[in-house]
Amino acid sequence: MKLQTAQLFTILSEYQFFDWEDHENNKHLMMIGLPENTLEIKGFYQSFGFDSVENPFSNIKISKKQWVQMEDLFFPWVSPYLSTFGQTVVTPFLSNDWEGECDLDDIMDDEFAHAYKAYKAFLINNDLYVHGPALIETSRGYQIDHIGDFSILGRMAARNHRYLFFADEDKVFMFTDSLTLQMYCKDEEVLHQEKKKIKQMLHPDFLS
Repeated sequence: MKLQTAQLFTILSEYQFFDWEDHENNKHLMMIGLPENTLEIKGFYQSFGFDSVENPFSNIKISKKQWVQMEDLFFPWVSPYLSTFGQTVVTPFLSNDWEGECDLDDIMDDEFAHAYKAYKAFLINNDLYVHGPALIETSRGYQIDHIGDFSILGRMAARNHRYLFFADEDKVFMFTDSLTLQMYCKDEEVLHQEKKKIKQMLHPDFLS
C-alpha cells in the first residue's frame, strides 16, 4: 500500500533512534549473510558483490546467471524471518524515485530481465510508476502488504537501488549489494532479541 508523504513522516517519527546522516552513530548493528555451506560461489562474501557481475577485474568472477541463482537462494532463505515483522514500510531514502538508474521502459532480454519486469509490474500495480507530468506527486513510501514484496524490492536493492525498511518501531534495515541483510536496532535489548530469533530461524553467518 503506497503511503502519502504525511503518513510516511508520521510513521518515521517513531524511529528517532536512527541517524539518517551518519550511520556510524547507529551502534546496535548486525549484518547477516547466507550460511557458508549453502553458498554456490566459493568466497562469495569476499567478492565485490553486485559489482563483480560480468566484471573482468573482480577478484571473484560472477556471471549474471550465477547472481540470479544467489538471489534465488538468499530471499527465500531470509523471508521466514522477515515474515515475523508487523508493520514494515520502505522508502527510497525519502525520494520518490522508485526507478533509480534502471530504465524500466528498456529492459534488456537477459538473465536479469525477469526481476526487472516483476519490479515494474509491482510499481505499476501500486501506483508508484509515473512517467510524465502528474497532478499528484509519486509516493515516497510504501507499506509492505505481502511477504513477496521483500523479494521484489530486495532484488532491486541488491542491484544497487537504495531503499530503507522500517519495522515495528524498533528496527531499520536494508538489503545490500552483497546479498546481506544489514539491520540497525533501537537498543541492545532489541538487538539481542533479533539475533536470538535469527539464530533459531536462519542459522546465518553473522558478518558484523
